[in-house]
Amino acid sequence: ASKTTATIVSYQLVKDKVLRETLPVVQVVGVGYDRTLGGLEMQLRLRDHLAKAFNDMKKTTQNVFDSPRALAKLLKEAGRVKNVLSANVDHYAQIEGLLDEQDFKFLVTREALEGLNADLFERVANPVQKALDSAGLSMEVINQFVLFGGTTRTPKIQEILKKKIGIELAKNLNADEAAVMGAV
Repeated sequence: ASKTTATIVSYQLVKDKVLRETLPVVQVVGVGYDRTLGGLEMQLRLRDHLAKAFNDMKKTTQNVFDSPRALAKLLKEAGRVKNVLSANVDHYAQIEGLLDEQDFKFLVTREALEGLNADLFERVANPVQKALDSAGLSMEVINQFVLFGGTTRTPKIQEILKKKIGIELAKNLNADEAAVMGAV
């Protein structure tokens, strides 16, 4: 949620002479990361965008930024909207009784979300390049590129990575489940 890591691994089947079995061996050969690039930052920016939109509606004299409870509601809604925009081009952010019992409904487009995070998207491919550099490899020797983590479903991120790596992204893993299982 708060960082991006790219890891290059080598996967081989090795014949064990003692056990007389063929065993899989996975070896990490390169790592690159960006400790401040993650889905949480996108969600915070969307929350602030929604808060500004609510203030611009002038439904109440209070500033939504002064209410921690309202900001928490907006953060939760921003996360939901961000996820929905991974599959849809627009969606309404809706919160009943956001502040002073005033309801909030606002249309958010994928294009607007991408605009809010344009500087983040410029950094998406950097961890991949750092991993390649640390491994001393080029993209030509990579034969599979697997994404995991919820934000990897963002179409703009997939587009940037496809362009950078030049091969199709592997979609055989559940992105959220893989991140959770890896943490476990």
